[in-house]
Amino acid sequence: MIFFGIRTALGMTASLALAGVAQADVTAQDVWGDWQAYMAGVGYEMTSEESRSGDTLSVENIQMTAPDLGDDSSMVMRLSGLEFRENGDGSVNVIYPETLAINLLLSDPSGTDFDIDLEVRAGDMDMVVTGVPTDMKNTYAADTLEMVLTDVTMDDEDIDLDDVAGRLVMSDLSGTTQSIVGGKRVYDQKMRAAKTSYEIKFADPEGTGTFAFNSDIDDLTFSGSSALPLAVVQASDMSALLNAGMTADGRFGYSRGSSNMRIEEDGTEALLAETSSSGGTLGVEMTADGLAYSGTQDDFKISASGSELPLPMDFNMVSAAFNLAMPVQKSDDPQDFALGFSFNDFSMSETLWSMFDPSQQLPRDPATLVLDLAGKARLLFDFLDPSAATVAASPGFTPGELDALDINRLQISLAGAELTGEGAFTFDNSAPVGPPQPIGAADLKLVGGNTLLDRLVEMGLLPQDQAMGARMMMGLLAVPGDAPDTLTSKIEVNDQGHVLANGQRIQ
Repeated sequence: MIFFGIRTALGMTASLALAGVAQADVTAQDVWGDWQAYMAGVGYEMTSEESRSGDTLSVENIQMTAPDLGDDSSMVMRLSGLEFRENGDGSVNVIYPETLAINLLLSDPSGTDFDIDLEVRAGDMDMVVTGVPTDMKNTYAADTLEMVLTDVTMDDEDIDLDDVAGRLVMSDLSGTTQSIVGGKRVYDQKMRAAKTSYEIKFADPEGTGTFAFNSDIDDLTFSGSSALPLAVVQASDMSALLNAGMTADGRFGYSRGSSNMRIEEDGTEALLAETSSSGGTLGVEMTADGLAYSGTQDDFKISASGSELPLPMDFNMVSAAFNLAMPVQKSDDPQDFALGFSFNDFSMSETLWSMFDPSQQLPRDPATLVLDLAGKARLLFDFLDPSAATVAASPGFTPGELDALDINRLQISLAGAELTGEGAFTFDNSAPVGPPQPIGAADLKLVGGNTLLDRLVEMGLLPQDQAMGARMMMGLLAVPGDAPDTLTSKIEVNDQGHVLANGQRIQ
């Protein structure tokens, strides 16, 4: 529950910063007015106290109330204040205090109430907006930007900050935001922080367990764009926002990262895990056509130890990647989807190998796992609609229909054997009952399979009768290839529902 509050606080602060850095005009009042219009446009109620002194507009006691989320949760965010100063040359400075106080009042769906205080501390923060009301550019920089959790109350009970803590620090921070108001509010953003670190900690209030996590990131970057409708749309109804024209895409990158996680129980180190990598990316894109995620990581390493593990563990991976794309809107027409992941050159320490292969009969070659799927499907409900959970719980609910599936790549390389494959299938959903009927074919190739079976039998990890059963199955489904210890197979499903292996019907 504490994490619910912290995550919401960070998310709302990020949203506030987006609005703040993206809004500006030739006068201070126009800057503040545009900020208010932005928040109102996504359904937030906003109040504040304004005062004017010369060329400076001061805004204090800012309060933003989130729209009804429809799940008995609520959120109110309060800020101590900030200033907008006209520079006399058509530009406006947005001036944050050295310490900006933020208060969050949260109620989660279970009925638990949180009162959370945060402080945002900016070192030599400079923020200036130039341009015209419909095309503004914000340029900002700060030596440091720090967000610290300073107080937490849950159901009117104070929580000791020795039991819960949160901190985020960014140094050498800089960025720009271009905002254009026309048929929509369009934003283009770029950000870089030379160093970023964050830490979280909490203790079980009803036990003796503790959890601590910290991370350091070098050269964190972000680039992205978004478009929001000008009309007021309920912010909690993402489906309505997308139908009104909302789009968003963003990409994070970094050059080096490390993390440390520690779990203790009764003063004993139950688990210690350390990770590092030499860079990576994370991307997201959302439109009415669908939602897509992608990510990469290079030279990933993890070491783990503790009383919960039988022995210390070390793993390395040269690279890893994933991608996911899915429709989110109901449609009578097939829509694209994709799912893929790759773990390249995965290796582990000899200590782990020796647990089941002390005589080193298995090759220690790094393992690789790759799967690349794509296809088309019909989504039969609006995935992001606030009522989606209720709809999904209906008796006999069918979320969607699979129309086509392409296996672009399958690769499993492990212990001297390798399985590869590709294929394509379409699906007939016309039958009133039963699963959809597939039609298509897949080509598979196995290299080193029999040798691996022999080694597993010699090691005592696989009984002889089970190895024999596996060989009989391979003989039924595959034929020998051109190279030694190579099997190939073509598995087909025809329009009559027959399953064939290498032209021979097996079902």
